[in-house]
Amino acid sequence: MDPTEEEPRVLQILSENQRLKQKVFELEERLRRAVSDDSTTFVRLLKVKDEAIARRAEELERTVEELEKKNQQLALWMSTLRLYQEILENDPAAMIGVNAQGKIVLFNKTAPQLLGEKFTDALHQPIETADFGSFDPGTARLVREALERKAPTSSSVRVRDRQVTTSVFPLGAGGALTGAVVRIAVAPARP
Repeated sequence: MDPTEEEPRVLQILSENQRLKQKVFELEERLRRAVSDDSTTFVRLLKVKDEAIARRAEELERTVEELEKKNQQLALWMSTLRLYQEILENDPAAMIGVNAQGKIVLFNKTAPQLLGEKFTDALHQPIETADFGSFDPGTARLVREALERKAPTSSSVRVRDRQVTTSVFPLGAGGALTGAVVRIAVAPARP
């Protein structure tokens, strides 16, 4: 081959080499930008993730605080309930709970002792069907009156040699009537 023939070929190869270098340079630059963009995107995503975690941590902290408050309220409510149960069970009077419809939903251990064992059959029955033995000064009427008026009622009568005092206290929550507590106390009559 003639050196003069090779010269255009060499020039062509050099030109091609220059174009390839330029192409590699452009690709490297694009790669650097893509990596840089990806890094920026990655950093931005990390910030978004960190902010979301911080918000979630704050939400969880508020939730924990609310749960702690509710737990304290529940503990207070439970201790109050235990106190009421203690009062109910240790009261020497018959204590009877009725719902808003006038059905007997609970009674203390004194109720059947004082009113008679037949009284236990009255659970979940209307107050009118309960057998109060000889100590009934119109208990059903007093309960219905208290539920209708949403106000306490009371009656005290002498039955044989004993004084029977029946008191009915309506109960409610949020302005709605939920039932009543009936207390029947029997004491020796005063002369």
